Amino acid sequence: MVSMDNKDENINMEHNTTDSNSGTQDQQPRPVRPGSEGERPVRRRPRPQGERHRGADDERPRRRPDDESVRERPRRRADDESVRERPRRRPDDESVRERPRRRPDDESVRERPRRRPDDESVRERPRRRPDNDRSGENVRRRPEAAAGAKAKKKGWSKKKKGIVIAAIIIAVLLLVIGILVAIIYRYINMMDFKNDSEYEVYDSIPAEIGDGTMSESPEDKKKSLDDALRANLEKNAKEIKSDKDVINVLLIGSDSRGENDRGRSDTMILMSLNKKTKKVIMTSFLRDTWVNIPDIGPQRLNAAYAFGGPPLLMKTIQANFGVEVDKYAMINFGSFREIIDTLGGVEVNVKEAEIPSINAGAKDSGKEAITKPGKYNLDGAQALAYARIRKIDSDFQRTQRQRNVMEQVFKKAKALSLSELNDFLEKVLPSITTNLEKSEVFWMVLKASDYLGYERVQQSIPNTGSFENMVIDGMMVLGIDYEKYTKELQESIYG
Repeated sequence: MVSMDNKDENINMEHNTTDSNSGTQDQQPRPVRPGSEGERPVRRRPRPQGERHRGADDERPRRRPDDESVRERPRRRADDESVRERPRRRPDDESVRERPRRRPDDESVRERPRRRPDDESVRERPRRRPDNDRSGENVRRRPEAAAGAKAKKKGWSKKKKGIVIAAIIIAVLLLVIGILVAIIYRYINMMDFKNDSEYEVYDSIPAEIGDGTMSESPEDKKKSLDDALRANLEKNAKEIKSDKDVINVLLIGSDSRGENDRGRSDTMILMSLNKKTKKVIMTSFLRDTWVNIPDIGPQRLNAAYAFGGPPLLMKTIQANFGVEVDKYAMINFGSFREIIDTLGGVEVNVKEAEIPSINAGAKDSGKEAITKPGKYNLDGAQALAYARIRKIDSDFQRTQRQRNVMEQVFKKAKALSLSELNDFLEKVLPSITTNLEKSEVFWMVLKASDYLGYERVQQSIPNTGSFENMVIDGMMVLGIDYEKYTKELQESIYG
């Protein structure tokens, strides 16, 4: 049996359902808020017309009809929010750039390449060059050539490293060479360089008068010697021998006693460096040889230096013996002693007849006198006295003694250490006067080790047995066969 309360409730539910389905909206009882003084109605905001009331458990949004136009309500902008200026409306008569037309749906579109995953392996595809492409034309690289570009870049990196290393090595070598050149020129600048024009030619010199015991040579012999001398001068004037591979430097030792005293050339050695035969030919000219001095006339050879210094002496040898001589190096005997002392002396085999002259010349040197023949290490004063000995024999032996001393100087110089060589050069170079150019001396210094290794040949003009002792104007002179010695000298020097 159903209660009346349930029956009334069912009736009310049916009534509400019927009203909602019919679309009519009846006024429902307003909910009230319980209070202490009674029930007060709850105020609600009015809903827009047509909006259905959603319950608390209704979470689905209302579906808007298709024909309902809704304008989106603009969001309220904060006061501090930046506002972008709206584009102004374009007037109707303003020119407008035509927009690109929209592609129809049926138009073919080139498909974009899909993005390849990073871990996907890619085989490099060779770039195809157009058939009409010319070699050397710039072509844009494709992405497929990236791996090849990296490999090429890596190769250039190695090449760049090699270039840098080579540049560093070259820079170091240039630095070393620069230091070496500076050192060499430091020594070269110690020498006394003179031009040939600095020497004055004298009209006359003090004559060397004999002791009066020698008689003059017959006139026919003197005339015959003058004729041979004149004929040789005419021949040599046309044929002066020279060679680019031969360097002729005249070494001069003078017996001057001071700056104003020119003196005579006591020693004359023509040092010829032949690069082809690799020989050093040292030719000693005897001081009493009768020659013709240009612009002066017939005289003994050592008088040429007294008249015009080294330049005139070189011209005299060139004119009388047909070999090119244009360079000289001169040293006086005072410096000769210092050179020998710097080397520590020279070893010489002293003969019995040479002992008195050596002791006499070196009595003030403080060294113990030589008492018997044998091999001795001579100091500067003793070596100079030994090289100038003349009265015991002849000028041939005298020049031989000079060459012996020169040979020992070469040997000692080769065995010097760097410090000893420095001391030697600082003593020798300031006492040398030359007309060589600094560049010529530089290259000769660089080649010094080669030149010291050349074969050394010694000879003299005249040699033993091929001359005639004569007395001309009270002077003892040597008459020679000019044509014979000219030919022998040219062959020995130039080969």
